[in-house]
Amino acid sequence: MKKNFLALPLILLLLSAYADSYYLIKNEGSTLKDRINTPVGFERIAVEKNSFADYLRNYPLKSAESPVLLYDGQKKPNQDAQIAVFVLPLQNNEFQNASGSIIRLYAEYMRKAKLDKKISFHFTNGSESKWTEWLKKSSLKREMRLDFAGNLKKWTKYEKSANEQEIFDSYLKNVLANTDILSIQTYESEPVSFENLKIGDVLWDLGKPAHLCLVVDLCENPETGEKAVLFAQGNSPAQEFHIIKNPRHESNPWYYEGDFILPLRTPEHLFPKESWRHLKYLD
Repeated sequence: MKKNFLALPLILLLLSAYADSYYLIKNEGSTLKDRINTPVGFERIAVEKNSFADYLRNYPLKSAESPVLLYDGQKKPNQDAQIAVFVLPLQNNEFQNASGSIIRLYAEYMRKAKLDKKISFHFTNGSESKWTEWLKKSSLKREMRLDFAGNLKKWTKYEKSANEQEIFDSYLKNVLANTDILSIQTYESEPVSFENLKIGDVLWDLGKPAHLCLVVDLCENPETGEKAVLFAQGNSPAQEFHIIKNPRHESNPWYYEGDFILPLRTPEHLFPKESWRHLKYLD
């Protein structure tokens, strides 16, 4: 009788953990907002329609239980860190690591939102690469080649129709090859407090190895004012962008304010205290 009595709390605890997991992380739903619920008592913070925050909440996810793939198509060795995977193409790009995936998300959002003039990134040497200038130069070079091919009166590969998406992909490939976490810190971000944290900001560490996680969602308890954060990451070697678990709450991916009192542990990294930064791409 004593053994059965002691086993009952354990059974209830396991059932509770399963219920929490089922409630917070759903198998159905094709976007972050639909796939992941907020904890009991919490509500997602209000965001503007068509903002970057809205873009992330409605970003398409791969089907539940999808593995995280590396840039070469192989499975990432550790498949225990993620709860969902973004449908963010790697395009065999070995440079699309932790910082590269975040740059790509911002760039693709700005292009979709017709903010082409804001698409600009600093290289590690301090030089700036602007999408509008890249497009202009690419178009000019193509026109020169077309004119040359036409004068020679023969068909060449340069006479094929230009595809702006291909030009944009080449621009991003060049950006990702020449940027890293340090260039983002130096030229494109600034410290921010947890109180002023926004979706699109990052959790940051320049240690060895350096790493950063993107804040992809925020929720708040309207009665207590407590906030909770949802993180996503790429990593090295380059791999698909994915929403990560919280090791302190096995069935709950949200990170609460109390989790940041001490250095924060994510499934694959330990972050120092107060290591938040605001990305200035949309300012």
